[in-house]
Amino acid sequence: MKARALFVVALFALSGCAVTQPTPAPSASPATSAAASNTPAASPSTSPTTAASSPTPSPAKTTAQPEVPSAAGALNVTKYGQAHFASPSGRIWCAMDEDSVLCHFPKGMNMTKVPTSDEVCPGEGLDVTGVSVSDEVGYFCSGGVESLPQTNGEYVDWWKPTKWASVKYDGWTLATLPYGKKLKLGDFVCGSQDTGISCGNAATGQGFAVALAGVTLIE
Repeated sequence: MKARALFVVALFALSGCAVTQPTPAPSASPATSAAASNTPAASPSTSPTTAASSPTPSPAKTTAQPEVPSAAGALNVTKYGQAHFASPSGRIWCAMDEDSVLCHFPKGMNMTKVPTSDEVCPGEGLDVTGVSVSDEVGYFCSGGVESLPQTNGEYVDWWKPTKWASVKYDGWTLATLPYGKKLKLGDFVCGSQDTGISCGNAATGQGFAVALAGVTLIE
């Protein structure tokens, strides 16, 4: 059976997420104004004092929007046809082929922004278990994990020559993509960071980032 049969998923294209605008700095409260008005006026013979200026609020910290990893410096595994791998923690499991790339949600991930199965795969009785990108990016449902990257599995031949570390997780020994490393398979690139895994289609600029904190779509 063709390897990419493992990638049969139900995708649900999502519209772009609204960007939260920074909250304006609050104006002085009435109590503060009243206190200022009750301050005795300076004596005519006294030089006027300069009112203490309010401290300038620090600009709100913003989290950089994830981007599709660059192919520069990536290990090209296109010749293998398909590549399965885990994050170094063992929590995130991903699979790449020439047509798409997917990652399963890590256990304990924040699911707040993930759509329901009624939205992604209505009537199928499956759970939303991951996110993928081909020509478009979206979520998918499944009844199990199709991308288990066991070191004795069929789709980790790319990993064996690298001598990269494996990880034991939930009773399995998994091939990993170390932090700071990237894989390229066709137009698709995945990168591993200590904050999670990001993958995308370099030709379209679409992709996703997966972490315990949640999923971010790159559109």
